[in-house]
Amino acid sequence: MKSERILLLALAAALGFGCLLILLPFVPAMLWAAILVYSTWPFYARLKRYLPASLAAFILTLLVALICLLPLINIGLVAAKEARVSQDWIHLAVQDGLPPAPEFLSHIPIIGTLIVDFWNNSADDLGGAAGELQPLIGTLAHSGLRFLYLLTHGLIGIVVALFVAFFFYLSGQQIIVRIRLLLVRIMTESRVEHLLGLVAGTVRGVVFGIVGTAAMQGVLYAIGFEVAGAPQPILLASFAGIISIVPAGAIVIYVPLCLFLFAKGHVLVSILLAAYCFVVVGGADSIVRPWLIARGASLPYMLTLAGVLGGAIAFGALGIFLGPVLLTLGLAVAEEFAGQPRGAWRQP
Repeated sequence: MKSERILLLALAAALGFGCLLILLPFVPAMLWAAILVYSTWPFYARLKRYLPASLAAFILTLLVALICLLPLINIGLVAAKEARVSQDWIHLAVQDGLPPAPEFLSHIPIIGTLIVDFWNNSADDLGGAAGELQPLIGTLAHSGLRFLYLLTHGLIGIVVALFVAFFFYLSGQQIIVRIRLLLVRIMTESRVEHLLGLVAGTVRGVVFGIVGTAAMQGVLYAIGFEVAGAPQPILLASFAGIISIVPAGAIVIYVPLCLFLFAKGHVLVSILLAAYCFVVVGGADSIVRPWLIARGASLPYMLTLAGVLGGAIAFGALGIFLGPVLLTLGLAVAEEFAGQPRGAWRQP
C-alpha cells in the first residue's frame, strides 16, 4: 500500500512538472492577464449587466489593448519619422559637410563647449570623426538591435496577455473557486481566505498606488510639456510617467528638458516648467501615492516601495507586482510561524 502511494505521488509530481514545462513560456503573460483582469473587473461586471459576457469581455479587452499599445505605436511612429529625417540629414552632411554647431549647444552647462568644439573640428573631416566615433557607433548599433528585440518581444507578450485576459474575463470566477478548493486541501479555509485577501489587497494597492499614480503623473507631465512647447511632449511624458514608478525618477526627464529650453532662450518658460514639475506633479505624487497604497496594500508605504523596486530588479516589469505580493505573503507566513496575530508585522 505504501509503495503504491509513493508511486502515485511520483506520477503526480511528474505530471505536474510536465504541465509546468508546457505552461512555463506563457506564465508571464498569464500573470499580466490576471493583473489586468483583476484591476478592471469592476468595469467588466458593470458591462456584463447590459451586454452578453463574451461581448463585454471583448470590448474591455479591446479598450485595454488600445491603452497599452497606443504609446508603443506613438514611439514607433516618432522613431520612423526621426530615422527618415536623420537619413536625409546624414546624406546632406556627407555631401556638403557639417554646418556650424547650433548656438544653443554652447549654453549647455559643463559639456556644451566640448560638444561645440568637437562639432566644428569635425565639420570638414567627416572621415576622421567617423573613425573616432567608430567604437561608440558600434555600441549604439548593438544597443539599438537589442532594443528592437526587446520591443518586439514585449509586443508579442502584450498580445498574448490580452488574448489570455479575454478568457480570464469569461472564466475568472470559476478559476478563483478552483484555486480556493485546491488551497483548502493543504490549509484551513480561514487561512486561505486571509492569504487570498492579502494578495488581492496588495495587487490593488500596487496597481492604483504605484501604477495609477505614475499614469496620473504622465498625464500631468504631458500637459506641462505641451504648454511649454517642448519637442515631442507626448513621448517625453510617456517616459516620465514610466520612470515615475520610482519616486522623483522623472527628474532625469524634466531637468534636461528645462535646461534645453533655458539654452534655447526660453528662460521664463523653463523656470515655470521646473516649478510645475517639482511642486505640482511632485506634490501630487507625495500625497496621492501613499494614500492609494494604504487603501489597498497591507504593507507600509516604504516596504511596498521596496517590494516594487526590488521586484523590478529581480523579475523585470512583472516584479513591480510580484515583489510586494511576495513580501506580504512572506510576512504573513512569518507571523504564523512566530505565533503573532495576523497583521501584527504589517501595520503601517
